[in-house]
Amino acid sequence: MRRVADEYVSRVAMPWELRVSRAAIALLALAFFARSLLHLASTGPVLLRVAGVLLGVLVLALYVLVVVTGPAPRGRLPALAVMVLLAYVPLAFLGEWWTAVIYLAAMTLTLLPLPYSVLAFTLVVAGEVPTALLFGDSLAEAVYSALRVAMPAVLLHSLSRFAGAAKAMYETRAQLVVAEVGRERERIAAELHTVLGERLTELRRQGERALQHVDGDDARLREELAGMLTLARDAQREMREFAYREQQLHMGKEPFQK
Repeated sequence: MRRVADEYVSRVAMPWELRVSRAAIALLALAFFARSLLHLASTGPVLLRVAGVLLGVLVLALYVLVVVTGPAPRGRLPALAVMVLLAYVPLAFLGEWWTAVIYLAAMTLTLLPLPYSVLAFTLVVAGEVPTALLFGDSLAEAVYSALRVAMPAVLLHSLSRFAGAAKAMYETRAQLVVAEVGRERERIAAELHTVLGERLTELRRQGERALQHVDGDDARLREELAGMLTLARDAQREMREFAYREQQLHMGKEPFQK
């Protein structure tokens, strides 16, 4: 049943609410990085401009693919390791305008389990203070820089958790639909067995008795054949009633029989 439910979920289109929430997270992630990307694309040598833009696109793509769409469990740590490299290595040649550490902080909260997520997030945010000091900022500016990393990261994480919860609710609802369909199939099969099984069994028995009187008692033979016709009519009538009742049930005019 679980495999059938998963196949059903994969076939059904994603609801628009989940699509909108994912698009909103991606746009917000871009908004937090837009100012830095514009600065990197407009200042410095051409090679640094190109490198800054390409690395920025890579950071955003990695964040969206891993956090927004949801990674496989085995891909979380490798993705986090790649983001660590993208957050700190380009600082050596792109300077303080390289703010990809926001996405690293958000990913630590989203991808790591408690308490490791909180510990890693704290280390990333606290590490922004000495980094800012190395670039010549004052202590107050360095603390402010750390806050500018922490607040967007928490917001991105919160929205990602919301989208994840919506996705889980959607999948659960789809699985419940599959389970309900399975229960309905079992109920219909049981009723069909009751309606047709017993009638067909009795028809078979009367047919066997009728065969015994083919060369003998014509009155008894006619009686058995008449009984078979009566059973056939009853089975036909019950099948029509059953079909009509099922139609009414699925139209919501009567409660489902348990």
